[in-house]
Amino acid sequence: MKMIFTRLGCFSVAVFLCLSSNVTQAQPAADRSWSNDPRVQSRSYVFTNTGEILPYAVFVSTKVAKEKPAPLIVALRGYGGNPGVFMHEPALKLAEDGGYIMVAPMGYNSGGNFGNPAGAMGNFGRRNGGAPNAPATNQPPRSPEAASDLSKITEYSEQDVMNVLGMIRKEFNIDSHRIYLVGHSQGGAGALHIADKYSTIWAGVAGLAPGAPGFQLDANAKFKDVAVLIMVGEKDGLIGSVQALNERMKSLNIAHEYKELPGLDHGGIIMGGMPNVFEFFSQHTKPAP
Repeated sequence: MKMIFTRLGCFSVAVFLCLSSNVTQAQPAADRSWSNDPRVQSRSYVFTNTGEILPYAVFVSTKVAKEKPAPLIVALRGYGGNPGVFMHEPALKLAEDGGYIMVAPMGYNSGGNFGNPAGAMGNFGRRNGGAPNAPATNQPPRSPEAASDLSKITEYSEQDVMNVLGMIRKEFNIDSHRIYLVGHSQGGAGALHIADKYSTIWAGVAGLAPGAPGFQLDANAKFKDVAVLIMVGEKDGLIGSVQALNERMKSLNIAHEYKELPGLDHGGIIMGGMPNVFEFFSQHTKPAP
């Protein structure tokens, strides 16, 4: 499958703040727990566009203190996944040791593509291992409006991410120079899309086996101020598309780091790649304007 990405515009922090206003106060808990680890908070909030309650998960290191700005990682699940996909060891240990807050939005529903304009991803990401904790079938569109218009799912999925980011930044003392984005498969493509569109926010982005069929990445990508890591498992059946992305980025002189990890398949790259992701993020801080 050929891997390419869309040409994207760079939105300002003002746009981010506008998106973040489309929420009401966070609810104390979601309807279910997204992790077996008691340190993971399962939360929800009212998505005012549709009046629906959307879930998200939060982990806060015990090293986080009000008086000291904390680094933040936003984690985006793959197709069919949920906010619990990244809320496991070794990610939690690495977040604890590094003093991170880690938050995982749903992305509106389990098939929402985080703003990528290609529409629904079909069964992409459920092949060759899929994502842990994914339901047997994709969650259907939540609202009648979204059910009849896949572009609404795309819009709502991206907005959900930005809403949750805004709530976390309001609740905690977040280091604005150390906000990171990681995603797997569909979420990996979504992470690259969001990091590019809102490039003024992120210090680094990691795409794990990122997938975005039908998209064009060109020289106008706004990654110049965002550290980019692309990783894939050597046993991933979709490795060719990720290799194509790597070559495309090199041909456009888009600075990035690329790794192929031995012994890992499409699902295994999630936790198997976490040490690399945290090491990469620790090496990059957003420069002052």
